[in-house]
Amino acid sequence: MLDGLLLVILIIISYKIYKWVKGRPRIPNTSDKFVLVTGCDSGFGREDALRLDGLGFRVFAACLTEKGEEEIRQSCSERVVTLRMNVADHESVKQGFQTVEGHLGDKGLWGLVNNAGISGRIGEMEWLGLQDYQQVFAVNFFGLVDVTLTFMPLLKKAGGRIVNMSSCTARMEPGTGPYAASKFAVEGFSDGFRRTLRKAGVSVHILEPGYFKTAITKPDNIAQKMKAAWDDLEPERKEEIGEDNFQAKTQDVLKHLDMICSPRLDLVVDAIEHALTAVSPHSRYVCGWDAKLVIIPLSWLPTDIGDAIFAWMAPK
Repeated sequence: MLDGLLLVILIIISYKIYKWVKGRPRIPNTSDKFVLVTGCDSGFGREDALRLDGLGFRVFAACLTEKGEEEIRQSCSERVVTLRMNVADHESVKQGFQTVEGHLGDKGLWGLVNNAGISGRIGEMEWLGLQDYQQVFAVNFFGLVDVTLTFMPLLKKAGGRIVNMSSCTARMEPGTGPYAASKFAVEGFSDGFRRTLRKAGVSVHILEPGYFKTAITKPDNIAQKMKAAWDDLEPERKEEIGEDNFQAKTQDVLKHLDMICSPRLDLVVDAIEHALTAVSPHSRYVCGWDAKLVIIPLSWLPTDIGDAIFAWMAPK
């Protein structure tokens, strides 16, 4: 029994070393390669645009707001082209495609980083309605699909790479409802495309970050979204739950996020950089200690055991 366990551990360690060595070589040149990043107004998208610009890529930074565009222009070199794009609006995506295609000329698109995403309203899953799921899926999943399909001809032309922002919650749903469900959909779409696009020379890579300090996890944002979900409940439902229980739930969630959210956005940006610059990039990137040491390992356990451990760890 012990010998078998040691053999499994040795195989895992050997595979990790093999992947590390294989992933070290980088592509020889970045200055002639174009990358589109969505959701560059803040967080991972903004930091990724800055990093890729510093590496010499020709970056298209897609922002939802004029303010986001202006901040990117002030922070990046003149190589970076900003554009307004609402990934949940097909006409906006088509206009973005025309802008990018106009700058590319006869060249293709080396990278597409589908980073744009929202959390939607937050609370107990039974507090949320169909419209909450529709709103989040419109951006996190259907928007990602629309952008991917729209820009596919340019990616095929360059033999490019698609990097899709998922989440560790797509492996172990903590009860976030719309957000995690949308990321489960992203995983399924990405897995299918990775397998079918290989023959077209386009690769697909999934990022599974843990909890990081971004605009989505800001305490004010979390409290506001939980309050919005609470305010829309029927009076009878509010009475059943109780105002005190709602307030306690809000404080527990804020305390839990403050404890586990990492400020190290560079860990995710490092993974995106590797996916776009490595000669042999990984299919999946798990980012953050909480994802690597807790959430992903929990997803490997038998369901009942994983659920029991998660219930013990979750905010009470």
